[in-house]
Amino acid sequence: MLLSGTFGSTLLTGSLKAGSLTLMFDNVEALTYDRAGRLWSRWVGGHTYRRGLDGRVLEKWREGGQRRRRWLSEEQAAALIDESAARMRELAARLSAGRIAWTIAPEHDGLAGAIDRAAQFDAREAERDRIRFADVYSPIGILPPDQYLALVLQATSGCSFNTCTFCNFYADEHFRVKSASVFRAHARAVRAFLGDSIHMRRSIFVGEANALIVPSDRLMPLLEIAGQEFGGWPIYAFLDAFSGRKKATDEYRQMASLGLKRVSIGLESGHDPLLRFVRKPGHAADAIDTVAALKAAGLAVSLIVLVGLGGDRYAERHTADTVAALNAMPLDKADIIYFSDLVEHPDTPYPAQARAAGIRPLTAGEMSTQRQAIRAGLRFATNGPIVSNYHIREFVY
Repeated sequence: MLLSGTFGSTLLTGSLKAGSLTLMFDNVEALTYDRAGRLWSRWVGGHTYRRGLDGRVLEKWREGGQRRRRWLSEEQAAALIDESAARMRELAARLSAGRIAWTIAPEHDGLAGAIDRAAQFDAREAERDRIRFADVYSPIGILPPDQYLALVLQATSGCSFNTCTFCNFYADEHFRVKSASVFRAHARAVRAFLGDSIHMRRSIFVGEANALIVPSDRLMPLLEIAGQEFGGWPIYAFLDAFSGRKKATDEYRQMASLGLKRVSIGLESGHDPLLRFVRKPGHAADAIDTVAALKAAGLAVSLIVLVGLGGDRYAERHTADTVAALNAMPLDKADIIYFSDLVEHPDTPYPAQARAAGIRPLTAGEMSTQRQAIRAGLRFATNGPIVSNYHIREFVY
């Protein structure tokens, strides 16, 4: 439902959808709330502020032609949320008093309720909401970009191997698998927590880092529950390529019959010595075999390549062997290749490991060159995979 009107000298435009409310003021400020009343994003002065369900707020903007980003402090986030709530309270009062002159009037009375819920989402309510989120979810490490609007259901926690020196997403978690009864209770708790905002979600992502490693006799009931609880929504998940060899194509076909659509794989590199250096289990050939089995089962894949991994020492072979590995896979238009620039986290072993080995990190320009070289080396038919960038530092759930 589109709407447009004025109050005082302010132009108000926006839309009310099943899962969200977006309002723009004078084309210089925009607020989006989910239908449960949570602040989703605010855009003002060329800066976008995105709040996650865990309460953190990411600020993004462009400066000097470069993407910039930072996480707000708790105090800054609280101030942003309170300012947004005050804006919505003012609008609610004007709407209630009939002081908005509509040029495109709301088609039904859902607008007032959506604005009222948003007006109540101040910093205190946001903190209560963050606590409720923590009761339902363990920390959500990462999602592939095509699944940022997925409904995450945590069938597992942690990573099944957790040895990669560049990764800190699951450092403090042991790998655990939920029982069917616990997983069903979790799915229902997620539904209750999200409320009407569930209509923003487009799919189910069964997490966490390597959920499809779970033995089939335990995994299939979890996929069935996900489909049962959410009306047959399409399902997506991560799989480590090395672990993937433990399942046969027929097992993947069964997963597909339960709603699985695409499997995301952290390829990182096609160069085996580099995989060994960063303690990534398996070989490029394992990833090639796993992708072939998934595709034979009718599933799509997305593959993540870490640009800059291994720095200057491995740059040449990382580029060449990654191109070779990707070209050896039966990828088509249903698949995605993501280029993700390496982010060296100081709390991971990788930076010290690289320094000790005399490895120089690639500059931004060198990473751009490597990304372009891999892309230029891809050889697919006209209906080949989508190729896209993956800004991992901008992930917010």
